[in-house]
Formats: sequence, structure tokens, C-alpha cells
Amino acid sequence: MNKIKTILLLGVSLIATGCANKVHTYATSTENTIALRALSKQDVQANIGEFTDSGKNESKVMCRLSSPVGTPEGRTFATYIRDAILAEMVVANVYDDQSSTVLTANLNDIYGSTVIGNAYWEFDLSLASSNGKNLDITSRYDYESSYLATSACSEMQRSFVPAVQKLNTEIFSHPDFPALLK
Repeated sequence: MNKIKTILLLGVSLIATGCANKVHTYATSTENTIALRALSKQDVQANIGEFTDSGKNESKVMCRLSSPVGTPEGRTFATYIRDAILAEMVVANVYDDQSSTVLTANLNDIYGSTVIGNAYWEFDLSLASSNGKNLDITSRYDYESSYLATSACSEMQRSFVPAVQKLNTEIFSHPDFPALLK
């Protein structure tokens, strides 16, 4: 009877804890640096304020009910995106922590799908500037998935950084973005 209890306890422990797929630390992209450096020639700089997610405080999503895909250090997805935008702006010399122009944002929604033939990350983000200008962006990054949950969840985790890079590209290259920095 003790063996059965031990096996059951071990089984429940494994199911409850699962394996976590942590996304990688954000890496700036050359494409984004080039887009932002073009803006720096217009002598625009901004500070970065708080990025929220409507109070959801999401830092992980479940992948196929088998394991969570989450951010490094348990940061929220909104904070991860904030830090990614900040990194891109610092590299391109468009960030100024003393600027009176402050960008904030709300991550209205984040969704990750691992369906074969329809795997993607989707972000719905509303940016706001202290100068009164706003910008809404919906970005979708498609990637290959797998039939097996372990492979699909690994691909979901691996594709997060390029998905955020694409989101940032769409933000920085949007014709209304420069107005947020003035």
C-alpha cells in the first residue's frame, strides 16, 4: 500500500509541476536598429514608462495543457515587451531617461497557438505618448509546429523572441510612431 501511495504522490507531483519552457532573453535586431537610427537623425528621443496588461499580470501561457511557456525571471509579458523596446531604443540612441516624452503601453492581449499549420504568436498592444499621441498595433508571427506536445511547446518557446522582434519592427516602422517620440 505504501508503494501505491508513493507512486501516486510522485505522479501527482510530476503532473502538477510539469516542465517549464522559458523564453530566451530578448536580442535586439539589426532591422530594428536601422529603423530607429533613421529616427535618431530627426533628433527625437523618449523615455520608457510602465507597460501594463490590464491587470492580468501574465508571465506564462499553457501550451497544449502540458507545460507552461513563460518569461525569464517570471516577468510579465508586458514587462518583457517593455524591456525589448527599451533595449532597441538604447542601441539606436533613441532612448533618453531624462526626456519629458514618455512612452507607455498596455498589452491588451497576447495569444499563442501551437496548432499544426496554424501556429503563431499574436500581440495586441496600445502605445501612448505623454505628448497625447497613440498607436495601436496588432502583430502576428507564424511558425512551424509539431504533432508532439513536447516539440510544439519547444517551438512555441523558441519562436517568442522573433515574434517580439517582429512586433517591434511593426511598431518602429509604423508611419505614426515618430509622432510618439516628439
